[in-house]
Amino acid sequence: DINKIAAMKTLHLLILYTYFAKQEYLPIVIIRSVQLTLQHGVCKESCVALASCSYFLCEFQDFKGAEYIGGLSIGILEKLKAQEHLSQVYICTFGGIFGWIRNFRLNLENLLLGYQVGMQTGDIQHAMFNASSYIKNSFFSGLNLREVERNIDKFGKEMIEYNQKAVYKSMLPVKRAVSDLILSTQDPLVMAQNSAEQNALFQQVVEDNNPVVVCDIYVFSGIIAYIYSRYELAAALVQKRYELEKNMSRTQLKCGVTAFYDGLIFLAMAHNSSEFEWSSKISNVMSNVKKFEQIGKSNNEHKLLLLEAEIKSR
Repeated sequence: DINKIAAMKTLHLLILYTYFAKQEYLPIVIIRSVQLTLQHGVCKESCVALASCSYFLCEFQDFKGAEYIGGLSIGILEKLKAQEHLSQVYICTFGGIFGWIRNFRLNLENLLLGYQVGMQTGDIQHAMFNASSYIKNSFFSGLNLREVERNIDKFGKEMIEYNQKAVYKSMLPVKRAVSDLILSTQDPLVMAQNSAEQNALFQQVVEDNNPVVVCDIYVFSGIIAYIYSRYELAAALVQKRYELEKNMSRTQLKCGVTAFYDGLIFLAMAHNSSEFEWSSKISNVMSNVKKFEQIGKSNNEHKLLLLEAEIKSR
């Protein structure tokens, strides 16, 4: 049915926009897209509906369901040879559930492929989102910062050239973090705090009503603050992120990375203040990290062991 396929395509455009600006509508759009497939049968667009559903299930920590549906999505993509949708499917799966159950580095090649195929098929927007996810996963997996910086510059120029401003803004928090770490000998945290670029970025994303990017600013700035022993600032950024996430349908779990750094920040604060004040927060974080470790040992087992060692050292 041509009309149903057109409706699916419209919904898939809305998925991206609701994710960044109107998250309260995101579940509705995804569910409706899946309903069309269930009611009227499988088509090429069905792979996007299922991939989006898989991505969203990760928020509810239904990782088994997300893995199963993500696998179905890729199966439909390959069976129906829907290359024009590969970029959107890959950002939702290899930037979603497979980031939880596989080592970060194992997803880099697929995210890069999502970028390349998207550029070839004209799906520029999702190609650039694959590139942005590639950058963030490179950072989290510990790739050489100079290499990450070169890729940021390369993809950033393309995002500007193709007028992909939303994607470019989504990459700026990790760009700032990489820059701060590379310039570590010059006290980059202070530089970042006083940087006109950082302040302008934050003001702009607030004006754009973009809670996802604001959250990313809190996540990456909190990581940098912790690394440079600015624990009170790091804890304040975590608290601001928590407040913002109360109004978001999908929080910034980052495949367990945010929970890990939250735990380190809370433990550092416990060393310097009342242990009772932070004990419940530490307990909640440890509960989540233990759960995440069961989902993906390669990404989270060492994080759990490090947090447990920090607790025992108190």
